[in-house]
Amino acid sequence: MADAVPPSGNPAGGGGAGATAALPPGATAGTPRPAGRGAALRRTARRLRREPFTVTFVPREAALAALVHLLITAVGFTVLLLVCHHLGYPAERVLRKWDSKNYLAIAEHGYEHRLRYLPDGVPAWNTLAFFPLVPALISAVHTVLGIGYPYAGVVVSWLAGTVAATGVYTLARSLAGRRAGYACAALWACSPYAFALWVPYSEAVFSAALMWALVALAGRRWVAAGVLTVVAGTVRPTASVLVGTVALTALWALVRGRDDSPAPRGYPLRPWAALLLCPLGLVFSWLYLGSRIGRLDGWFEAERAWGQSFDFGVGTLRFVRMAVTGGHFDPRYPVVVGLLVVVLAGAAVLALDRRVPWALVLALAGAWALMFGTPGSPLSKPRFMLPFLPLLLLTVVRGFARLPVAVQGCVYAAGAVFAGWYGAELLMVLRWSP
Repeated sequence: MADAVPPSGNPAGGGGAGATAALPPGATAGTPRPAGRGAALRRTARRLRREPFTVTFVPREAALAALVHLLITAVGFTVLLLVCHHLGYPAERVLRKWDSKNYLAIAEHGYEHRLRYLPDGVPAWNTLAFFPLVPALISAVHTVLGIGYPYAGVVVSWLAGTVAATGVYTLARSLAGRRAGYACAALWACSPYAFALWVPYSEAVFSAALMWALVALAGRRWVAAGVLTVVAGTVRPTASVLVGTVALTALWALVRGRDDSPAPRGYPLRPWAALLLCPLGLVFSWLYLGSRIGRLDGWFEAERAWGQSFDFGVGTLRFVRMAVTGGHFDPRYPVVVGLLVVVLAGAAVLALDRRVPWALVLALAGAWALMFGTPGSPLSKPRFMLPFLPLLLLTVVRGFARLPVAVQGCVYAAGAVFAGWYGAELLMVLRWSP
């Protein structure tokens, strides 16, 4: 090593006393000196440093990804309705099930103006737990197109899901190439819980805001990332993950004292703008919902009906123990337990890949932390992860995209059929909200 060579330039130390003193006890002149603590830290910093990331958006390719998404959605949704019809459930009943019922009720009648309580002091289930943007969009589509609220909700979800698919494609294409981009968008569209992208749920709208916010953040488009995070904050409380991701990324840019954005002359105003903008959507939703019943903590109080609070994983570990050792079995138990393991492993894999921006690693890790740390609705955890699933798929799409196109097409077709059938089971057959 260079620092083991004495000033005289003699690699063997010249046999002088000064050379001998420079070696550790018991070492010979040919023994490498152990690296210092500073060198180890520098090596760690080099491993953590990300490679330059450039967002590549090609409108024609994104349009093709959108078309693929719509085709898969059409197949899956048709299968879902056919299975439900076979089971004796009309389409409108399917579209008003579980969360859809609440979003449609808000769109039709507005929010409740008071909380009802059960004898044990816990609030009854109510619409105040649902954020306002999706009902507003459903109401707007109903007014403009003159169609029923359930079908207006389907239009909103399909349009938003298509926008999200273009964001998924753009993110994956920028990281792994065109074929991987198509694969990522298609695999997401036919994933087992994709039914939530087809019916009047909030997942499609949230996914659209999330994916494009991450595209903007990875490309250091600070203001766009902040604005899209505001939009996400009016859709779902899981926007807290995106808020944290944007805030930490902007803070890191400010701490480093430099910006890698396409418009560095906007530094430091643009990162500051993202930092200040990102929580506004969540804050607005909390205050707006609280104002419906005249108390600032109205939304947090309403959430108690679902047992939603952050307990650092105590409730989730209790569920895992019950799922593994309990007498009652639900086919969703292994899905939830497996998801907890796979998402954590996926976040670790992305962290070790220097091509992946830290913002994407933070988003997936934050989604896992929220999923693990909140005990409420454990059987809904796979659906909660659906908007973040494209980040997990980044770990496999490079390899999957190398398969023959015919094989990929068979996977997408089979996935769409399975997602439609499984969605019907989740919505209409299995107990508890999916």
